[in-house]
Amino acid sequence: MATLAQTQILAENLNHFKNPAGNWSIVGEASANPFVDNDLKSTPGTGVLVNIHEHGTYGGDYELVSDFTHGDADIEFDFMMAKGSNSGVYLQGNYEIQLLDSWGKKTAKYGDCGGIYERWDESQPDGMKGYEGSAPRVNACKAPGLWQHMKISFQAPRFDEKGQKTENAKILSVTLNGQLLHENVELSGVTRGALTEKEVAQGPLRFQGDHGSLAFRNIVLTSFDQPAAELQNLSYEVNYDPYNPEANPKDLPVQDKGELNELTWEFLKQPNEYVYTISGDFIAPNDGKYTFTQYSSSNNSLKIDGEMVIENRYTGANDGRSASIELKAGKHTLEFYNAKYDGWMRPALGLFVSGPGFREKALNSPSSMLGNKPADPILILKDDYDNLRSFMDFTEDGERKRVTHAISVSTPAGIHFTYDLDKGALLQAWRGQFLNATPMWDSRGDGSSRPLGAITPFNDDLTISDKLPAIWPSDTAGSGYRPLGYSLDDENIPTFRYQIYGNKVSDRIEVAEKQKLKRSISVDSNAPFAARLAEGYSIEKIEEGLYAINDKSWFVEIPDAEGITQRSSDGKSELIVIAKGKLTYNILF
Repeated sequence: MATLAQTQILAENLNHFKNPAGNWSIVGEASANPFVDNDLKSTPGTGVLVNIHEHGTYGGDYELVSDFTHGDADIEFDFMMAKGSNSGVYLQGNYEIQLLDSWGKKTAKYGDCGGIYERWDESQPDGMKGYEGSAPRVNACKAPGLWQHMKISFQAPRFDEKGQKTENAKILSVTLNGQLLHENVELSGVTRGALTEKEVAQGPLRFQGDHGSLAFRNIVLTSFDQPAAELQNLSYEVNYDPYNPEANPKDLPVQDKGELNELTWEFLKQPNEYVYTISGDFIAPNDGKYTFTQYSSSNNSLKIDGEMVIENRYTGANDGRSASIELKAGKHTLEFYNAKYDGWMRPALGLFVSGPGFREKALNSPSSMLGNKPADPILILKDDYDNLRSFMDFTEDGERKRVTHAISVSTPAGIHFTYDLDKGALLQAWRGQFLNATPMWDSRGDGSSRPLGAITPFNDDLTISDKLPAIWPSDTAGSGYRPLGYSLDDENIPTFRYQIYGNKVSDRIEVAEKQKLKRSISVDSNAPFAARLAEGYSIEKIEEGLYAINDKSWFVEIPDAEGITQRSSDGKSELIVIAKGKLTYNILF
């Protein structure tokens, strides 16, 4: 069998798989109703790998096994579960990462989505056969019918020249929808249902297909079977004159110089007021793209072959910056520059590189990264309804913006959201823990907090208009908008209140059925009003009253499906409802 040494993108055809069964096919798109068991539909085309399989028929004949093998590898992919469906990805055919419709479960187990499946010993008594399964840290699973993203970093078991295992396989990390589920989990052997009981250095990629329907796309496998880059012939030059921002560092006299065995700042004679340059040879083992990530105190830069790769900029010791460059195999010159003149920071130097066929590697000495200690996190963990006012940063059309009158609301279901009191807008929602308030309260603070979960963004425009405008208003100009605060009921659930176009609005958002966000908007007038429920680059009608937003990132469910307008405006898709008195709809993510 062939080994894929470089990144491969699968799902354009089935040529990479051995004898694929009829339940697997290549299609153009997939969709699933989140309320209908094992419902998965497809449209013709390429780019999506689907498995259509009814519950109740099991066996290895329905699985998909690659005709290539891998050792150390990263695999990432998008997947969509049908309601109630179950599958898994087997690394080397032997170690299963579980895929399951785990939507809405507050506590995840090893058999839930993203779990590392248990090992199995048939010789043990009932109830003791399974062991060593590893549950995900959080349940980050989205609703069935939505595209989800998983990335797995795997280290294969090691063997000596006699074939004896010298090191166990490891799951280095698993992330689901941006949430870290596992880190450095050692596997003493194969998991239940392995392709072979014997562990191997190379094995195929395998997808389970006999426990219901699901779809995959953007499957990318990157093998790491090449030697890593390294540094040689390091030397330094340093100047200790008092800092002069007008001085050209190249004109400063060299007051100390020497050779280094490894990349470090620890040759310095003082912790501040210095300018130094470290030069050396960077050995690239193969042609390809090399990505450098750099950490340092105060002004720092990185050049390769005289080309500026990481620009000179002032940073804190914990502020990593990354850049990539295409290099040919062989020797290249490297130059690192650092000028430090702020005594409140300690010196620090970290330089990491990843490249063709090898994982990210530290080029610096371990002690060189012991610069500024990161702030101890200030976490707000809630298991009930509660509310926190803060600034909240978000990204819109690639631009970073700040909501200055944001309120974030926690719920007992572990579903949380942020509301913009200045616009009556539901900004974002997430699952998991509540908030990281470190940037809000640590040291001087900047007044902002961060969600502790994978964010589903909505938008920050007005929700309500008095009519259906040609272009939806993005701010409050001309609307007569006036915030009227919010009230809390006995459960601490807020109802937000504001005035717009002469009408008073009540806006209540709560969790329904432990899975959905239910939003109820009331207007103290019998006159019709327009409400924009979603805006994005795509809106797709799945069923009557059910719409998928932004390439099936989240759903809008409208129980009363009358008065719905789906349109394009100003280059974007919009979902608008014309209502009278009250409007209720649900958000699924």
